[in-house]
Amino acid sequence: MNFVVFTVHPMQPGKTMMISFMFNVGVILLASTSVVQFCSRAFALYASDTAIERIFGNQIENLWGLRYLYVYNVFIICFFTMCVVSCGYLVLKSPPPRRRLTAQ
Repeated sequence: MNFVVFTVHPMQPGKTMMISFMFNVGVILLASTSVVQFCSRAFALYASDTAIERIFGNQIENLWGLRYLYVYNVFIICFFTMCVVSCGYLVLKSPPPRRRLTAQ
């Protein structure tokens, strides 16, 4: 997994430790929160009277500690910031050289 300019817990066939899998799964779970919040806000008309609308619309926005993170869309802003930074990095980075596969 690449974060802007450095690799975090790289995964290689036959050499990856279980902690790398767990860390990468944790990062995906953190990212999924912002994606679900974005989808529930973007498709609010379609999600009316559903479980996700009740969770994000009523329950989480009324929690004392997490309320401001959802009211001010902190997760969505972080999600789009990482998207823009990643796209900019991929555009500016030169493509890696192609390796030629040889028969052994």
